[in-house]
Amino acid sequence: MTVRVRFAPSPTGKLHVGNVRTALMNVLFARKEGGTFVLRFEDTDLEREVPGAEQNMIEALDWLGMTPDESPYHGGDFGPYRTRERAARGDYAAAMKKLQDKGLAYECFMSKEELDLLRKIQTSRGLPPGYDNRHRTLSDGEKAKYRAEGREPVIRFKLPDDATIEFTDLVRGIVRYETKNLGGDPVIIRSNGIPMFTFGGAVDDINQNITHVVRGEDHVTNTALQVALFQALDAEVPKFAHLPLLRDSDGGKLSKRLDGLSVASLKAEGYTPQAVVSFLSVLGTGHAPELKPLAELARTFDFGNIGRAPVRFDMEQVDRLNALFLNEMNWSDVKRLAEPFVKDFGMSDNELANFWEAVKFNIAKLDELKLQHDICFGNPPKAELSAEDVAYVVAAEEVLPKGPYTANTWNDWVNSIKSHTGRKGKALFMPLRLALTGMDHGPELGNLLPVMGEDKVRQRLRQNAK
Repeated sequence: MTVRVRFAPSPTGKLHVGNVRTALMNVLFARKEGGTFVLRFEDTDLEREVPGAEQNMIEALDWLGMTPDESPYHGGDFGPYRTRERAARGDYAAAMKKLQDKGLAYECFMSKEELDLLRKIQTSRGLPPGYDNRHRTLSDGEKAKYRAEGREPVIRFKLPDDATIEFTDLVRGIVRYETKNLGGDPVIIRSNGIPMFTFGGAVDDINQNITHVVRGEDHVTNTALQVALFQALDAEVPKFAHLPLLRDSDGGKLSKRLDGLSVASLKAEGYTPQAVVSFLSVLGTGHAPELKPLAELARTFDFGNIGRAPVRFDMEQVDRLNALFLNEMNWSDVKRLAEPFVKDFGMSDNELANFWEAVKFNIAKLDELKLQHDICFGNPPKAELSAEDVAYVVAAEEVLPKGPYTANTWNDWVNSIKSHTGRKGKALFMPLRLALTGMDHGPELGNLLPVMGEDKVRQRLRQNAK
């Protein structure tokens, strides 16, 4: 069996870390098993659809190194890869007819208001709210009467009565649902003819030979309904893996912060795709993230390592991992990612390489390069120095070596300052750091001097010697 997995977002917004985690688990499993990662779009929410969302999602997946094997943009033998195109081809109509021929699909004319009232009555009686299957056996005359009233029917799937639906989940183990507890016969086709997610997804999975469905645990009940649909359509039921819910760092709903946690936002702030992928790959496993290529992460991937408890997306951990990754990168490694952040610096590639080596240990994200550039080449305010330190800066400038500066210049200068002033430790270094950068922390001065050059160093010393 060739493993085929799918990621099926709606093109209604940006791809965020919750989506990415689901897609990543699919990619890792597919890569481990030598399978196929399919991207299809469930474009049925016409009111919320965002122009350009599909392309943005493709670009986000590419940036993360998770390029699909099949999609509307990459082609494949199991297209089309959009719900509306599959509907136009007749996929859902054919599946619905098969259910109707077996007596497992029927028209329901119950209005939204009637359904709301039914649920309120059930709740007041201490019963679980749901549809009571009352239109299962409507006569042709009753249907005609409803149509005369202008009602447009939905199509519902007839669940088996008093049955148990069971499936084995690769994360949760054996899952069982009693059909009587599923809220009644589910709608599979809306009154406007658009298939519901539950039905459309199942039909697509059948027609695209999907072998494993990997998604969030909020879909577990949907899975029970889909298992019944697979069986009713005489199809092989795929294997399922439901991932634990993703929370924010405080344990709250991540949805409140999703806009700031979109791939586009993370990219714009200067996070690396490697750090994002490495962090998401171990959520829920109890393992510490490691900076490994996606192919290596895939080799050790195992659904059995994923727990059932909700997991937290901690941005501070991502910051630390991203900083660690940047610290280990040379300019040639980071250049492609860093170019959008340094394009206005007016520096040659060689100058940028020296600049990078000087400041990379002081940044957690690439958007912090602007601050480091300002420290090196901007005009920081005059440092607040004591009269004694001002005199010290004057003395330090008098023994400042001539350029060009190298990696040894700082030590040579410091040794000369020591012999002239007798200062040591913090009293030796801090006034110089304040005078040169305007800050009490920052890049190693030994790395900074060759980047700044003699003219800039001397200018800042003199500015603070007045």
